[in-house]
Amino acid sequence: MLRDEELAHARQAPQMSQTPQVPQVPVVQPQPPIPPTATLPVTYGFEPVYERFIKKSPSTFEGKANPMVAEDWLRSVEAIFDHMELSDRQRVSCAVYLLKIDARIWWDVIKQTRDLNTMTWAEFIHAFSKKYYSPAVLATKVDEFVTLVQGNLSVTDYAHKFDRLAKFAPEVVPTDAFRVQRFVRGLKSMIARDVVMTCVEGVSYAEVLDRALKAEYLEERIWKDNAARR
Repeated sequence: MLRDEELAHARQAPQMSQTPQVPQVPVVQPQPPIPPTATLPVTYGFEPVYERFIKKSPSTFEGKANPMVAEDWLRSVEAIFDHMELSDRQRVSCAVYLLKIDARIWWDVIKQTRDLNTMTWAEFIHAFSKKYYSPAVLATKVDEFVTLVQGNLSVTDYAHKFDRLAKFAPEVVPTDAFRVQRFVRGLKSMIARDVVMTCVEGVSYAEVLDRALKAEYLEERIWKDNAARR
């Protein structure tokens, strides 16, 4: 009797599917391969000024009494300074590095009485000139500066000679305004006229030099045009 009831109950129960259920597997999208870590260039930062300066192979100065040796040394290191566009403080530091033997002894005495942190390159030149130029030679340089005129020189050559000699006569051009006056006074009259007419009060020496170069260029154009018409 019990067996019959079990069979009847089994007929009434919902029929289960005979197909086995397959579990759903999530689809994983393929990922692009991870590239190897790039090798970054090593950054060394800015090269110290003195290292760049030494690579220019500057000559040393031993303090010889010959004024021509002293002037040649100054001009050679200044050419490097101008090329590297060094500041006053950097120029003094690099020049001091090149002083040897007697010149080093002289500098050791100088730095006991001067504030080296505020010394300009012009002040270094002045102290150097007093030491290594005889009074007679120094006076000659000052006279050469005072009487300097452009003459047959180009503005570029005149400015170069003007700047070189001005270092020996800081008392003559103690400020930028005095430098401007002295520079314009030595220019050719036509160029000086054009510079004065286009300058305003308080103009810097660098601006005056730029105007003189432009005036020279225009004067040459006018001369060539007049020659072509003739």
